[in-house]
Amino acid sequence: MTRLEKLKAATTLSDLAKMLSYTPKGLSYILYKIPDASKYRSFAISKSSGGVRQIDAPRQPLKLLQSRLAELLTDCLVELENAEPHRTNVSHGFHPGRSIMTNAVPHRRRRYVLNLDLVDFFGAINFGRVRGLLIKDAAFALDPAVATVVAQIACYDNKLPQGSPCSPVISNLVARIMDYRLARLAKVHGCTYTRYADDLTFSTNRRTFPPRLAKPLSAAPYKWRLMKALRDEIKNAGFSINPQKTRMQICGSRQETTGLVVNEKINIRQDYYRMVRSMAHSLFTTGQYYILGAPLSAEGLPVPITTLAPLEGRLAHVYYVKSRRDRSERVNKLENYQTPKAVRELYRRYLFYKYCIAPVHPTIVTEGKTDITYLKAAIRALHPAYTNLAQTVNGNFVPKICFVRPSYINNTVVGLGSSASQLTGLIETYRTRLKHYRHKPLNAPVIIVADNDDAIGGILKAANKLVSQKLNQNSPNLMTHVTNNLYLVRTPPVGAKVETCMEDLFPAALKSTLVNGKPFDPKKEHGDATAYGKAVFAEQVVRLKANPADFTAFASMLQAVDDSISDHAAKLAAANVASAVAAAS
Repeated sequence: MTRLEKLKAATTLSDLAKMLSYTPKGLSYILYKIPDASKYRSFAISKSSGGVRQIDAPRQPLKLLQSRLAELLTDCLVELENAEPHRTNVSHGFHPGRSIMTNAVPHRRRRYVLNLDLVDFFGAINFGRVRGLLIKDAAFALDPAVATVVAQIACYDNKLPQGSPCSPVISNLVARIMDYRLARLAKVHGCTYTRYADDLTFSTNRRTFPPRLAKPLSAAPYKWRLMKALRDEIKNAGFSINPQKTRMQICGSRQETTGLVVNEKINIRQDYYRMVRSMAHSLFTTGQYYILGAPLSAEGLPVPITTLAPLEGRLAHVYYVKSRRDRSERVNKLENYQTPKAVRELYRRYLFYKYCIAPVHPTIVTEGKTDITYLKAAIRALHPAYTNLAQTVNGNFVPKICFVRPSYINNTVVGLGSSASQLTGLIETYRTRLKHYRHKPLNAPVIIVADNDDAIGGILKAANKLVSQKLNQNSPNLMTHVTNNLYLVRTPPVGAKVETCMEDLFPAALKSTLVNGKPFDPKKEHGDATAYGKAVFAEQVVRLKANPADFTAFASMLQAVDDSISDHAAKLAAANVASAVAAAS
């Protein structure tokens, strides 16, 4: 049975709990025992257009429950869409594989682009609408008891809360009927229709925009009035239009949808890109920047921002659009599409600043994600001996370091981790990269942790150009200060074996663990079904089955990481003292 079929077959809270990987008692406790005041954290955030937006963010464990419900309903929605390929999928917000880019593509190079916005999109969907949809919609037709529980999980204060993980997918389910009717209305009049959350767009290449949908006001031709046929479809679906955000964009002027320019190709507004570039330049120069439209201080002055998240979101958005990350790499290669060099360089400089120049915590760079799993497990098992790496607060394990996780962006844009060659490149270019920044706090170390195997030759060669005491695989010190805040830590020897990798540090008994009847092979080739590789070993053996004794051989390497942090702190303190003395004299 599919997940939708299982959901339709459910008749009790217990059936739904099982689908969400909960016990009936656990689900009931979250819904009915935890006080409503303890389920959510409410706050307001400023909107770019002015005013504030109310956010009701669920607390754990409700957030986890809502996340699992969102995953279930998303699978159901995808299943419904796959079963109805004749129906155009016009909704692009909160859908797997869709984005503001896919929403904008259908409206490129159009004579007319009409945008309108819905008022309080999530708030317009109350408990009764959610429950009624799940019971009355033939695609679901859930048992009333199950529909009630789903609505209770999803709703707060008799509406879908903005901040809940399941509000987006439920809003798309509720808006499906409106989407079908508006798509049909648009098609009849020669228009294209798409929706991204509460942002609706109609476009056409007809000589005049269909008067049954919208007309210019005679007294003010630059203003347009939505006609009854369009207004009624939205009203009948239970939503209302925000008249202040209705705008018609005609060919020859800048045409936008969901914040993207669609005149010729999908693009970022130039003024937005210049603003983001200016913010980044200010950060690299002074360590702070300003956000246009942000609240002013009590004295009426702009408030400088030192946290990275606001700028990072903007830079990621620019890079996503400019590099056409909405498409697969294969499509971009077939079209010979290249990310603009200036955009790539700006994002690269920011990521290097974030990870290497101004990290909040000591940062570890490894050769792959399995090494991260090994190190996290080892630190958790042995952390009382290494106070720089983690601590226990009120009985809870709290790490004091962070890892650069291998990802497409980290690997291809900034060149951090995932291979010995990239670690070599990081060491070779580190000093040169630092010269491009005037603001260089370097308050935390960046620690490369590498396997001391046959692939470390390039790493050692690059490091030896920067250090006075030359390194080789037999060098007794596992920790080496390379330059500035950059350190290198190698895996220790195991017995008489000098060339080692992290897997060598685990006892033979753990490495002999069978998974689904298969043995562990650290050099497993892709497609080999006779054994399992490093990823399975890390997740299913080390993370789940290892005990503290299995990490004994990691002790010297963790000590080297701990020593790196202490050494950098001492160097930083000495530099501060010297600076203070120089300033005093």
